[in-house]
Amino acid sequence: MMKLHLSLISFVLCCYAAECAQPYFPPQIVFSPDGGKTIIAVDEINQRAYQSVPYGSTERETSYVMKNFPYAIPDSPQSTSYVQLLVDSAPLGCMYGTYWKYGGNVFNSFPSHWWFNRTSFQVDNYIKFKYAMIHSTDSSQHEDYWYANTTCSVDSGGIYPCEEIYFQKNTQIPLRFPQVVLRGWNVVQAITNYKIMSMGKPDDKFFNSIPQNWSLTCRDVMLGLLYYSQTTKIILNQSADVQVWLITPPHRINGNDTVRIQWKPTQCNDCFKWTPKELYFNSDNFEERQILTITRVKDGPKTTLIPVFNGGGFDLVTPDIYPIFIE
Repeated sequence: MMKLHLSLISFVLCCYAAECAQPYFPPQIVFSPDGGKTIIAVDEINQRAYQSVPYGSTERETSYVMKNFPYAIPDSPQSTSYVQLLVDSAPLGCMYGTYWKYGGNVFNSFPSHWWFNRTSFQVDNYIKFKYAMIHSTDSSQHEDYWYANTTCSVDSGGIYPCEEIYFQKNTQIPLRFPQVVLRGWNVVQAITNYKIMSMGKPDDKFFNSIPQNWSLTCRDVMLGLLYYSQTTKIILNQSADVQVWLITPPHRINGNDTVRIQWKPTQCNDCFKWTPKELYFNSDNFEERQILTITRVKDGPKTTLIPVFNGGGFDLVTPDIYPIFIE
């Protein structure tokens, strides 16, 4: 408590010698953090953002996030909620996550502080400082300099403000962002230099590149199965029950929101029987746990049951990531 009290006194005293209003990125900006390779467009006002990252020799991975995502299926969760879409260069595919009460995501291309409570998202200021920032009165003639009220040590022995940021003098144009970070096992000071491409509303060309058929051809990463239990041991002539339910509701396609799930074994085709042969889920019963009863009818090796999906948008789901393991 005494240490915290002294830190607060120190910060207040610093504010007498320097400005304490916190620095922010412009709410609308297009920039690159790596000399033009990666392109990032942020539009807080219209709640949308874009990022394009190179990989390989000529390929790019492009991400979009916004509310009321264009070309979504009418009356679907994607048409009214925040959606993040990631598109890779061909022949790789695309995938998306929807931020709503039954959704979320398993990937994120944008600042982590934009995504909160797992199912909520908001395009916010690009940088969220971890510390109170102080505006130095000793800034250079051409730059405004801000530094954290806390210092951090790096492995080389240096001591720096934990975060710093430089702006073009008397503007919101960010120039560089030094911060002390953990890289692997090493604590270092990393410096990000910003190349500013435009200020103000980002050009619509960044968002016009969204594939118009994304809702039908891209994989919803939250479509999938849950089990209890996923691994079970069954001896000859004995049975075991596996509870099966869905992570999120199936998609409604052409008025039908039902997914049918069948199963196929991978190691021993005639060692097991299961009932029922098919399970059906829709938007009304997707959270209800249905029972799959598996019986061993022949001794044999460990076997994996792989689901076979049909309908409800599950045709794009990779079945191999939802196995049932039987010993």
